[in-house]
Amino acid sequence: MSSTSSYLTILDARVKKIYPVTAPTVAEEYTKYSNNTTWNELQYVMTGVTGLSMGQVIADGQVPASDAPIQGNTKTFTQAIFTNRVRLTKQSYYYMFTAKKGAKIDASIKSEVLNLKNSIVHLKNYYAQSVLANGASTSFSFTPIGGFQGSVTVDTTTADTVALWSASHTREDGGANWSNTTTGAFSFAGLLAMRSLHAGKKDGRGLPLMSSLNTFMFQDASTAFFLASSIKKTLESGKYPGSNPGTTGSFVDGNPTASFEIIGTSVYGGSGTSSVQWFGFDSKMVNENFGFQYIESMPLEISDLREDFVGNLDLIMTATLYCQFGAADLRGWYYSTGA
Repeated sequence: MSSTSSYLTILDARVKKIYPVTAPTVAEEYTKYSNNTTWNELQYVMTGVTGLSMGQVIADGQVPASDAPIQGNTKTFTQAIFTNRVRLTKQSYYYMFTAKKGAKIDASIKSEVLNLKNSIVHLKNYYAQSVLANGASTSFSFTPIGGFQGSVTVDTTTADTVALWSASHTREDGGANWSNTTTGAFSFAGLLAMRSLHAGKKDGRGLPLMSSLNTFMFQDASTAFFLASSIKKTLESGKYPGSNPGTTGSFVDGNPTASFEIIGTSVYGGSGTSSVQWFGFDSKMVNENFGFQYIESMPLEISDLREDFVGNLDLIMTATLYCQFGAADLRGWYYSTGA
């Protein structure tokens, strides 16, 4: 809670300039790599089902074997409450914002420093980013930056109950496990290696997944981000991105792989993505079936500023949102620790 004692300098009549120490804009960056679903229930359940296996070749007169799709694993997302509250004493609010002649903070600054919407958007961005960054474990402890209510345990498993980033994801038909995790700092060789590994992924019946990594994500303004930007432009120019081409001959090699899109994640620090972690995904598989899901059952509600009437005359304003973030099937993704 903030009272007049918290704003002694601001309330000083000699103060001539008050400015907001806030970000100019806060974008919902998690929407760049997740599918967004509105679901007005406490729980959202995803269950996979495979297609058919490869067809058969039989001799004349033989009876073909029968096949049927296989039900896969089930993932349940339970809505969490994302919230924040502003609480000011009535006196501090009056002298700072509403006193007719002596109000210290004008309407434009008031809207920025009491912006609950931006506060919740920051929470969603950081929460989603932390899920990605800590997805090599089956859960982690999440603490909002500057939060007042401690930590919560966040589930980071897919529908097959293993960690988001794992070499032990199971296949629906009982075939060989598949992986979406590797190691190594980002480089051109690392890019080619990750794409090669991804090309070998199978669907639930052991057939080629037919997926390609066309988007890569890094912490914004990191060394890996800058290197990826350089490699992207080199590939788009038709050149081989490296000081040592693929052969020792005197000719110049052409680029051996397609270019890609780049996403930069904000530098939150804490449990968010690090400067060395990097992610690749197939943008065609960011949908209601595959990839990360942002599920919202109640959109953001912000109450009017009102008196609390519980023991004092504090003024409170509350933002509330019911949502969850996670993934059931990350076949379209690959992750590197960057180590």
